[in-house]
Amino acid sequence: MSIYTALRAGVSGLSAQSSALAVISDNIANVNTTGYKRGTTDFAPLVNGQSKATTYNAGGVVATTRRLVDLQGSLEQSRSATDLAVVGDGFFVVSSNTNDLAEGGDALFTRSGSFSVDADGNLINAQGFYLQGWKVESDGSVQTSPTSLATVSRVNVAGVGGVAEPTDTLGINGNLSATQNIYNLPVVPANPVYATGTMANNTVSPHFESTMEVFDSLGASRTLTIGFLKTGANQWGFEVYARPAGTVDAAAHPNGLLSSGFINFNGDGTINSVTNQATPPVPYAPFSVNWAGTTGANDQTIDLDLRTGMTQFATAYGISSVTADGVPPGELVGLALEGEGFITAQFSNGRTRALYQLPLATFLAPNLLEADQGGTFRSTLDAGQFTLNAMGFGGAGRIESGVLEASNVDLANEFTTLITTQRAYSASSRIITTADEMLEELLSIKR
Repeated sequence: MSIYTALRAGVSGLSAQSSALAVISDNIANVNTTGYKRGTTDFAPLVNGQSKATTYNAGGVVATTRRLVDLQGSLEQSRSATDLAVVGDGFFVVSSNTNDLAEGGDALFTRSGSFSVDADGNLINAQGFYLQGWKVESDGSVQTSPTSLATVSRVNVAGVGGVAEPTDTLGINGNLSATQNIYNLPVVPANPVYATGTMANNTVSPHFESTMEVFDSLGASRTLTIGFLKTGANQWGFEVYARPAGTVDAAAHPNGLLSSGFINFNGDGTINSVTNQATPPVPYAPFSVNWAGTTGANDQTIDLDLRTGMTQFATAYGISSVTADGVPPGELVGLALEGEGFITAQFSNGRTRALYQLPLATFLAPNLLEADQGGTFRSTLDAGQFTLNAMGFGGAGRIESGVLEASNVDLANEFTTLITTQRAYSASSRIITTADEMLEELLSIKR
């Protein structure tokens, strides 16, 4: 009977509009939820088969809900470098537990990037999900796979420290005074002729001396001294020696002498050549250092550059700068996002090291993912197989640091939809009351 189908249509309208109201309520409640993707309700008619054209059986309406996952939320500034946001397509790969994804871990996908380091060194977001990434090996390589989670592991920075780096290169920029008297001229007849090692053994006092800090293979600070002695109009002898001399092996370096040579200048005060103290002279070469003691530091080779910045002008002595590599061990002081999505450790010794590269998961139909707790999504057959790519590759968006993706809820739109939903609900209820009155009239015929 058509009146009864009208009643059922009214009931289906109430049910459909109730679902729409629930979706709107969720959207409004999550207007400030990071990475939240608003839901929307779609309505479709239920069509009953009609037995004849003279009567009509109402079918009603059915409501289906979906998430507008592909709708980008606005970006909001944050003060934390580990707050991350995806601009464009893609999801962070996360897990609800600490198991590896290839060994029973729960693979989930999210746009909520409010990550921080927990007590165990894991990067975990505000909803309690563990960030996953491709581990960077010690040689800098990264094992990736677009379709396998076996290469993905939990991002953990516990125990990460900066390694010591020995000094390999050393450069000096400075001036040797052209007004200095030559050491072995008759104006100073009491001085012996300069011989290699006499500055290191304190027999001859250098005209100018400077100390430099270097680091051994264990990161310990060591002091080397370089002495300069004018031996010709445009020539200076120099010696590199350890102070105190006992810090280096006595057999390999008598009196602490590590290296020696001559600097030859042009008439305009610029460098002509730097040679070893050999006959005939040969170009100056790097020198080796054999450390004494029981610290276990490795022997090392240092390349001393005196050609780049040394001058001989008629001004005072002076060292303008010393450039050296090598650093002591460092502690982890912070994390940063660099390059193509690399989580990079920053150490107190000024060095950095890439630890993980963050993959972004993309889907052919992201709106068909299944919403889960904490703003996460699960893959479904309808959404298609995920693809893992570094940011900027394979359709994946880019990752921004120090920002968060806000909810994509538009309050103006939600309140407008709320009004239309309320009116539609009232209209559906009026169908029921009208059909009820018609049935009442029908029942009263028998009286």
